[in-house]
Formats: sequence, structure tokens, C-alpha cells
Amino acid sequence: MNRTSETTLWVTLFSALFLGILWQFYPLPDAEERFQNLPLKGVYYDGYNVALTPFEDNFFQKVNIIKRYYEIQKQKFFVTILDGTHNRHVVHDPYYCLTGSGWKLTDKNEFKLDNGNAIQIKLAKGDQQREALFWFSDGNTQYGSPFRYWIQTTLRRISLGATGEEPVLIMIQPIETTEVDWENVKKDFPQLFKM
Repeated sequence: MNRTSETTLWVTLFSALFLGILWQFYPLPDAEERFQNLPLKGVYYDGYNVALTPFEDNFFQKVNIIKRYYEIQKQKFFVTILDGTHNRHVVHDPYYCLTGSGWKLTDKNEFKLDNGNAIQIKLAKGDQQREALFWFSDGNTQYGSPFRYWIQTTLRRISLGATGEEPVLIMIQPIETTEVDWENVKKDFPQLFKM
């Protein structure tokens, strides 16, 4: 190895180390304001916060999380929203959680949103049938791809936040019903779909 190659190698190594330290300690703005703007009550819906379990409290350290029950036009839903700005590792592919808790994916479709799409899934566990809807949103674009989420958050960290807002994971699960008219849910609770 000649002297120029060795110098280039050391400069690259120290630059990568410096950038790694900078990225780790540079405070990126999180989605807290968007979380605070999501109402509990509206004309067609009513909700309340659900306390985190001790396990969740420990697992979701440094993570903004909304965990709520909502009743939307007499249908009950469980809504979870995660902001991984300060701990991206807890925001992962929703399929892992669902299949890890014993549910089997039986159908998957895209569901059109104003600024992109969500993923509508149907699940089965024994005789039980359920639906769920999830998407990632940075407040401007909505999508159902966990891989795109990973790319977007990586670029956001590399650019020190210059690429835009942090995307959050939004998941809605009906509690009692097996089939949901998601268009009506979107119409009756538009604030959730604009996060």
C-alpha cells in the first residue's frame, strides 16, 4: 500500500467515526407535536388513552407512543402509533408482531389514502378472524412499506433531518368486528389519516 492510499484510508476512517458520533448525538426533532394534535374526541368518535404495561414501558423507552381505544360510529378500535426518532429499532414490520402473536396472514391489499396508501390485512388465529390497517406517515406522504420506512429514516439521520419529518407507524385494529368499512373510518376520523 502506498502512502497516498494509506492517508486516504485513515481520513475515510476518521471521517466515518466523526460522522457516526455526530449522527448519534445530533438531536433530531421528533413527531411529538403531531402526536399532541391527535384528538381523543370528535363528532363521530370518542377515545381514551391506554396505559402501557410494565414491559411496554421498558421496551418503548425514548419512544413517543400513542396507545388508545377509539369508538368510531359504534365500532371499537385499538390504535397504536409509534415514533422511532430516538429509538428506530422498536418500529419494525407489523407482520412480525402479528405473526409472532399467533396470527396468520390470509389476505393483503393496498388501501388508498389521500397522500399514498396503507396496507389492509386480514388475519386468522384458529376460528378467529380479524382485519387491521397500517401505514407509515411523515405528515406528507403515506405508505405501507417497512423497507421504505427504513430508507427514509436512514436518509433523515444522514442528512441530520434535512430530508423531512420523521415517519411514524400507525396501526388500527378493530376489537370486536371481523369486517370494517375502512372508507367510513377514514371519513369519520380524518385527523388520524392526516397524521
